[in-house]
Amino acid sequence: MKRIASSKIRIACLAVVSFVGLMRTSEAQVSRGFDRTVEANALFAEVVRQPSLWVMEVQLKPIRMVWVDTKDPVTGEVKPTEVWYMVWRAINRPLPPGSTDDSQAVNTLDPLPGPMQFIPQFTLVTYDSKESEVPSQIIVDSVLPMAVKQIEQLERRTSPTLLNSVSAVQDVPSIVEPSADDQPWIYGVATWTGVDPTTDFFKVILQGFSNGYENRSDDPENPDLWRKVIIQEFYRPGDEFDPSIVEFQYVGQPMWTYQPDSKKPAANTQ
Repeated sequence: MKRIASSKIRIACLAVVSFVGLMRTSEAQVSRGFDRTVEANALFAEVVRQPSLWVMEVQLKPIRMVWVDTKDPVTGEVKPTEVWYMVWRAINRPLPPGSTDDSQAVNTLDPLPGPMQFIPQFTLVTYDSKESEVPSQIIVDSVLPMAVKQIEQLERRTSPTLLNSVSAVQDVPSIVEPSADDQPWIYGVATWTGVDPTTDFFKVILQGFSNGYENRSDDPENPDLWRKVIIQEFYRPGDEFDPSIVEFQYVGQPMWTYQPDSKKPAANTQ
């Protein structure tokens, strides 16, 4: 009887271990390696102020580095180039309803003609001091088709393919409930070149994942627009002589915030 009871206990333990293993495998398949999530959040005041507001849920993978053979457009010389990249995916999520109170202030700027567009942009900002965050470099992501092909191999991605910041441009996708069976994520990758190899601290600004904005000016002739963006900070405790894809570490969680609008993309100040 003791042997039978002991066997039953072993079988039960094995069943529990197998179930936990299946749960972890299932969770890994759902997350697919995306270990940072920015929920589609908006304050009630934001929804009231901007009735047409849309906000995406965004998930990120850690920034990594890869060497890619690129051709110099002037000399034609092919040489290895260090490319920093970040894989992302996004999906449009529902927001809470706004107020029906007509006394609530709303943004008064004229709406853009035509359908609303999803136009992602990724800006990498490096700085020497975490305390001051004075920018050393401001680099907007580049379109590098050869790098994307190599990154897809490294990430073992076949379908859907990774989109760059140009091929990802499209009409704002339909809202998808988190509980829906079909979750049509948009998959993409941001790529940067020319990053200072001595960089220790940097952040990535993700723009275009919401149309949220604030007008912080009382002068209707001179609006002061601030755009809703995502910021994720990073730390790279390596050195320029031994670059490694495992060196990039998150600093805190990604967050939604507002930053001053710019009519022109941030310039590469390297």
